[in-house]
Amino acid sequence: MTLTSPEMIKSTKLYQRNSDLHPQVHAKQLDKKLGFRIPKIEVKLLQKYRAYYQPNDISNKKQHFKGTQTWIGLHPQALQTPYNDLYEALLYLKEYNIETVVDIGAGYGRVGLVMNSIFPTSKFIGYEIIRKRMEEANRIFNVFNLQNCSVLQKNVLAEDFIIPNAQIYFIYDFSEMDDICKILDQLSQRLMQENFFLITKGTRVDYLLAHKYKEFWLANSFIQLDELKIYSSQVDLKKHVK
Repeated sequence: MTLTSPEMIKSTKLYQRNSDLHPQVHAKQLDKKLGFRIPKIEVKLLQKYRAYYQPNDISNKKQHFKGTQTWIGLHPQALQTPYNDLYEALLYLKEYNIETVVDIGAGYGRVGLVMNSIFPTSKFIGYEIIRKRMEEANRIFNVFNLQNCSVLQKNVLAEDFIIPNAQIYFIYDFSEMDDICKILDQLSQRLMQENFFLITKGTRVDYLLAHKYKEFWLANSFIQLDELKIYSSQVDLKKHVK
């Protein structure tokens, strides 16, 4: 059964954890109900580009996507964070005034869908370099009339890219460490002036925050929710009460 009502997409029950279902199984089932065509799109991408785990081979017509890591070849449910985890992270911040949520490496826009169940009046901006993923995310947003959500095809590593102001930023291991640093450098400069939360997932971004960008947690600590971590520029998370 597919979902058709715009109001159904905003139901918190859609994203809540079910003890009988593994989060990735839940996510796969929900993708199908929402009408996503993710497996077909990822198969076509793999037919066009070399998988992320394959070494370079200049003699082969099929090459890696140029410019950044795109994780083509990764299983769709490993490529994206489960809805359950996203829901619990955003729910943790529900008491705060959240006007804008920005996702770096948005994939198919799951964050925007979950956001609407907790912050229905907020704006979601996702950045995704793969055009087919961006188009599919926006197609689903249009199906459910989520006019407050959009995924933009943009190389966030371009010299002229400036992260828009937001109250929540999502960052994953979207590329190599040097590339992730370019985003963290921008956010680090805003720590003292702006009030925002940073939600992260991935061994690379975790390592960088633990060793190179300690300013994100030395003053206000951080919260870990399963595989996601939440940092804050000004809120003392050690004193945070859900």
